[in-house]
Amino acid sequence: MKTISIVLSLLVLLLITVPVAADSASISEVTPKVAYTDSSVTFTITGDFNITSQSSLVIKLMKSGSDINETATINSVSASQIVCIFSRSKISDSLGSNTEASRKLVITSPDIPDTVYGTDITLRPAITLSSVNPTKARTNTDDVEIAITGSGLSEITDVYLHNSDEGNITKKDIDVKSATKVNATFDLDDKELGKYEVCVKDDFGKIVCDDDVEFEVTSDAVGAIEVSSSPSEATVYLDGVSKGKTPVTLNDLDVGTYKLMVKKDGYADWMRSVKVTSGKTESFSANLEVKTTATTATPISAPTTIPTSIKVTRKQTSATPTPWPSDTPTPASPLDALVIVGGIGLALIALRRK
Repeated sequence: MKTISIVLSLLVLLLITVPVAADSASISEVTPKVAYTDSSVTFTITGDFNITSQSSLVIKLMKSGSDINETATINSVSASQIVCIFSRSKISDSLGSNTEASRKLVITSPDIPDTVYGTDITLRPAITLSSVNPTKARTNTDDVEIAITGSGLSEITDVYLHNSDEGNITKKDIDVKSATKVNATFDLDDKELGKYEVCVKDDFGKIVCDDDVEFEVTSDAVGAIEVSSSPSEATVYLDGVSKGKTPVTLNDLDVGTYKLMVKKDGYADWMRSVKVTSGKTESFSANLEVKTTATTATPISAPTTIPTSIKVTRKQTSATPTPWPSDTPTPASPLDALVIVGGIGLALIALRRK
């Protein structure tokens, strides 16, 4: 009896001291396996999970050997599937300034040990298209090469031209120059006329088309115009582009209407709207007129007479009446007495000298 008690006690001690292993989890698939910085990404994770609390579940994109990681928002959880969303900003933050990066997808939860998906998740910058050159070419033309510029183009594997009515024109060849430039060659034999969107596709199957970046397939009907002038050696412009000096023949022009201008120094410009017809050569002769410089005569102003005020003193010819003697006696001046005394004194002096 004592032996049985001892055995039972040992078993209880073992159960207390030895931790119970947590349930295991496994990831069988994650889609997609790439994320771009132009939008948020929803990942669907399938496998075997034994998670009782969604609130404690954490899913991260982690960089090996680094503390760089971004946490997803959990959308739904079941025993076999987890759906989570990584925001655009978190994808951008995780990629940083790199042109491409690899991250590990990790599931952590108190219910299961950390589980790492074996295949790396690739992060890439957004694919954008900005221009195409040339912007048009004629139908029934072989080996038309176009240059496409944009960003995130380093892993482009396909280029095609898309028209919702006429379908797609597939590339004949492709040459990835850099992350910002791709060259593609097309065969336009028997291709329908119209404007086509330029589309690119990368190695993960991501397709980007831009209706602002268009390529036009034009008619292969052409014509020509002959231009002469008097005097000759005048410069010819067609739609603003210099085409040489007169006389000149412009061949292989697309059918349509153009602005024709002939210019020569010292002469007035000659301009016409001309129409190019398929299979025909239209002739134009520009008689240039010498520029005349208008001479503006300087008006001569009439002399201005400034009135001058002259003061004229008129000589009085009428006699001035003599006033009647006044009855009022005029008082004697003291100077008169002095003059008399002085005169007497001078007379006495003269007598004494005699």
